[in-house]
Amino acid sequence: MRLLTVRDRTCAELARLLAARGFTRADSQVALDRLKEEGYLNDRRFAAAWTTGRLRTKPMGPHRLSRELDAKGIEEQLVREILGEVYEEGEEPIARRAIASKLSVPGRLPAPSRTLPVARFLQRRGFSNDIIWRLLHEKQQE
Repeated sequence: MRLLTVRDRTCAELARLLAARGFTRADSQVALDRLKEEGYLNDRRFAAAWTTGRLRTKPMGPHRLSRELDAKGIEEQLVREILGEVYEEGEEPIARRAIASKLSVPGRLPAPSRTLPVARFLQRRGFSNDIIWRLLHEKQQE
């Protein structure tokens, strides 16, 4: 319980922490099952909150969010469901926020030499190449 008071965690994270503290796998599983039953441990709730928080503070694409959730131990099916909900309107509006945060002056890209660094930035953030090139082309036309 103390490990959950610091912040919400996934089942996999909590299992790793319990193993690091010397608990057997069987004891850990009993504790995890009880925490799930009582509603203290919920991977869906964690994934939804994590995704919303990450997008609010750091706009990123579904590929990067998927990797982060996978690293947290969220099952692939649940990751797909959560990302489907979050990117219901597509990734373009979020990519627009990311590119706006990267460009200090709204409007056109300052020079053709800035196109590649902005594209790399968006790619590191996990946006698809199609979205990246469409937005960059649009910014060049402005």
